[in-house]
Amino acid sequence: MSKVFLLALIATLAYFFVRSLFKPIRKPEQKPAYKKRSAESATEMVQDPVCGMFVDPKKSLSLERRGVSIFFCSDQCRSEYLRRIEQGEKQ
Repeated sequence: MSKVFLLALIATLAYFFVRSLFKPIRKPEQKPAYKKRSAESATEMVQDPVCGMFVDPKKSLSLERRGVSIFFCSDQCRSEYLRRIEQGEKQ
């Protein structure tokens, strides 16, 4: 019984050894084929000053103040920002 087990073990090891000889060697700098796809254009996200949410500047509401563009996630945040500015200027 132990001779059969030993023979099976040697055969298995030999199989994996021979199989590794015919396996193509992949260089470390090569990426797997399934990960090759075009990356989406990266857009830098900006933070809404009222709620802190990050938004895409191309798709969000904006306000120009003192030469600086400020971006908002919604009309409510934009209104709240304008209200805060008014209160700050009155004081």
